[in-house]
Amino acid sequence: MSYKRNLLPNMAMERLKENPEAVLIDVRTRAEHKYVGYPENSILIPWFDEPDLKSDPEAFYESVLNELGDRSEVLNTELIFICRSGFRSNEALKCLQSNGFTCLSHVASGFEGDLDENDHRGNLNGWRHDGMAWSQG
Repeated sequence: MSYKRNLLPNMAMERLKENPEAVLIDVRTRAEHKYVGYPENSILIPWFDEPDLKSDPEAFYESVLNELGDRSEVLNTELIFICRSGFRSNEALKCLQSNGFTCLSHVASGFEGDLDENDHRGNLNGWRHDGMAWSQG
């Protein structure tokens, strides 16, 4: 099976339907997850979080292993990352790729999508804009 690195939201949903072992990982902060909303059936593993908002790739890698299981068990698990707009999810992907994970992709437009001409998100693309299942709270 070949993996496309950059997915549109509907492509990510299709992958999750086709592969029940695939895991959707939300890498946004806990505050974003709670107040903006989150994809249904996703796992929250922040790329960085309050209070310092600085990424720590090693800590992220360890968090993934703690959440999903032993490295040997999850190395070939299909993981799909999502963040606000695609930047952090791509960084998370590169982090795990450098640690030997092979089945990785991310939602390139993120949960909220790209900025429009008025610097607002949610009007052009993204998980919510494209009508994928999400919750808030």
